[in-house]
Amino acid sequence: MTKEQSETSCLLLSDVQTLCHRRKRCGNRMVQEGTPLPETCCNSRLRVCAVNGDRRTCAKMANMGLLPGCELELLCKGGGQQCMIKVNGGTISLDAPTAANILVTPA
Repeated sequence: MTKEQSETSCLLLSDVQTLCHRRKRCGNRMVQEGTPLPETCCNSRLRVCAVNGDRRTCAKMANMGLLPGCELELLCKGGGQQCMIKVNGGTISLDAPTAANILVTPA
């Protein structure tokens, strides 16, 4: 495989991922796009539509109870630094890149 072929295949893979992220199941209904967690309002109840990222990130979020379909409360956006959320009675602090990978809708 030449370098040009590998770049083309990566572009196609990224296009597929973009298309997949536009239609996610949130609870029992289909959602066109979720909003990244840092772009939502503070002190609001939200429902997780998707957790994006690599396998390790998704597994870490699942271990903390942050799964698609669960409800959370955004306590503080943190101005691009960290987000604080309340999930299942516990408070979690997320760094900015991880928080940006969590897509939510209003609950």
